[in-house]
Amino acid sequence: MLIQYTSKPTIYFYHPQYISKKEIIHVSYGIEEEGIPFKFIPINSKASVIECAYRASQESPLLVGIACDKQDLVLHYRNLPADCFIYRIKNYSSASKRDLRLFGSNAARLVKGIPFKKNSILETSF
Repeated sequence: MLIQYTSKPTIYFYHPQYISKKEIIHVSYGIEEEGIPFKFIPINSKASVIECAYRASQESPLLVGIACDKQDLVLHYRNLPADCFIYRIKNYSSASKRDLRLFGSNAARLVKGIPFKKNSILETSF
């Protein structure tokens, strides 16, 4: 008998290898609260954070990708143009834990197709 294991569809979260999960963990708490699986994926890329988030959304089975660099945190959706993101937090290291958690929650809400939670710290590209 052949047993096949398949992984759950997940939101992909690309981050540079030099950024520890401790710096971005509160985003994952927001995703978890909404009940959506996610996966931290360390990358080594010279692309912009928006391009990385777009790539994450292209590769994620749930069509949703997140990426960060030293300063910015970006949420992207596969069906948007590469240069248009859903949300961005500039200088996220100075954002509150609550704001980071809300960002993650909105990533999960995008997957679920339910309305976003609003916050003035969340910048949109459209």
